[in-house]
Amino acid sequence: MHQPQPAVRYLAPLPVEIWTLCWSLCSLRQQRRLSLVCTLFRSITLPFLFKHLSFDVGADFFDFYRNREEGIRCLRHMHRIAVRLDKLTEAPLAFAPFVQSWTVALGYRGQSKIDNTGRAEDLHTRIFETFGKALTLCHHLSMIHLKRLRIDTMLLSMVLSLPKLQHLTLDTRELTIADTGGVLPKNSMLRSLDLSHDFLLREGFADIDLPLLAHLTVRCVKEQEAFFQHVERFSQLESLTIDSIESSAFPVFKVNSLPNLRALSGPSNMITALAPNRPITRAFIDSGSLESLSQTCVALSRSVVPVYTLGLPYVDFRSRLLAGQSNLHRINSMQEFLTEITTLLPDVTDLTLKLPNPHMGRRSGNGYGGSIDIDLRPLDVEDLPILCDDTAFNDLPEHEISDDEGDSSNLGTKIIISVNKSLDTELKVESWTHQSFLKQISPSSLPLPRNIEVVHLQASWVDTPLPLAAQERALESLITAYPTLREVQFALPNSTWRQTGRSGSFWRVVSNDC
Repeated sequence: MHQPQPAVRYLAPLPVEIWTLCWSLCSLRQQRRLSLVCTLFRSITLPFLFKHLSFDVGADFFDFYRNREEGIRCLRHMHRIAVRLDKLTEAPLAFAPFVQSWTVALGYRGQSKIDNTGRAEDLHTRIFETFGKALTLCHHLSMIHLKRLRIDTMLLSMVLSLPKLQHLTLDTRELTIADTGGVLPKNSMLRSLDLSHDFLLREGFADIDLPLLAHLTVRCVKEQEAFFQHVERFSQLESLTIDSIESSAFPVFKVNSLPNLRALSGPSNMITALAPNRPITRAFIDSGSLESLSQTCVALSRSVVPVYTLGLPYVDFRSRLLAGQSNLHRINSMQEFLTEITTLLPDVTDLTLKLPNPHMGRRSGNGYGGSIDIDLRPLDVEDLPILCDDTAFNDLPEHEISDDEGDSSNLGTKIIISVNKSLDTELKVESWTHQSFLKQISPSSLPLPRNIEVVHLQASWVDTPLPLAAQERALESLITAYPTLREVQFALPNSTWRQTGRSGSFWRVVSNDC
């Protein structure tokens, strides 16, 4: 009779540190399955499972208005979020201390015409209160992103009081800061601050010292004089990113202000005002006329250190064209412009250039401006689901419990070619590009700095595929003239070529996920 084999003692041979290293390489779904194997594996994987959290009640609020069926689904999803938040704080297995980064979108609370029972409002209140309770227990939280959320003095105080918080993003239009007698801390050890509007900085951080702030991002600046006066207080600031500024006039900055500023991203007039006499090594210019871009590059040339990374917006060269001149003349104008930039900033090794979009303003009839059917009939009591915490996770949607991680075989190398050799495969890579421009790419039509390493030619519109042979022809023309190149992008990320191989003679097309 066959005797059963003894169970393998898989835990004894390896120390916990080795198991931890192994499971750190697994996906979240794999770690979730491992947490069910044994007590040891559960203790190892739990910190990974709760390291990054995210929930979006705002999306449920939006879908809540679409129709009755969506309203029922959203109520169930909001209820599951509330129960999950409870588990973060319940003793003795409170998981909140495992959380290191958290993205939270609650949505702006408001009365819904179809929620005549107030069920959604009650769930929103429960989620908000439980989130505040869990937040105080997240002692290892270093990054938090709050969006579509009403932020008051108490919530901001709780966030800024987190002992290890370094990165804070506030994407909201509702901030209510009242003088409550010193509830807000006097200083914060934040390293990075990302705000949707400048008033969040002026009102929320007016009396808070940020001695370690190194990275500041603001999406929209309206009161720029008051804003930049506040910014000059950040003596350790290293990077400043501004998406839009309403006024074109800039205040005069103190000569010794922002001595550590190294990276700028924003309109050309902002970079022109801040670049001289500061150690700017990275600059991404979001917008500007042809003349203002030239002035900005002159200002960048007055940086106290060389500029190595430069991003240029789409430039309309038609202003330099005479009546009847063709795209060839436009390319010649681009050549003259790039020659001017290369002369001013010869040390650039990483260049991003946005290509013109011939379809700007055109939209198909599908998905743009279409109306959404909304069922505004109030929810009846008999239509409402029974929300019980103990059964909240019964009958979960398939996507929440599926172990299918998809096919990752399409990642990595798509095509490998050897320089100066023919292609092995005639595979077509989908990308949009300005055909008349890319067909004529050569060292003369695209003059680059002598030590260029990375060139990104970006576009925002996918129109027609660019044959792989055309990409190879443009690539070989560039790498022959600029041997220091190691990456070239044609329009979209899935047309990014990177140098590989020990000898550096092989290039491959990689996906955006690599």
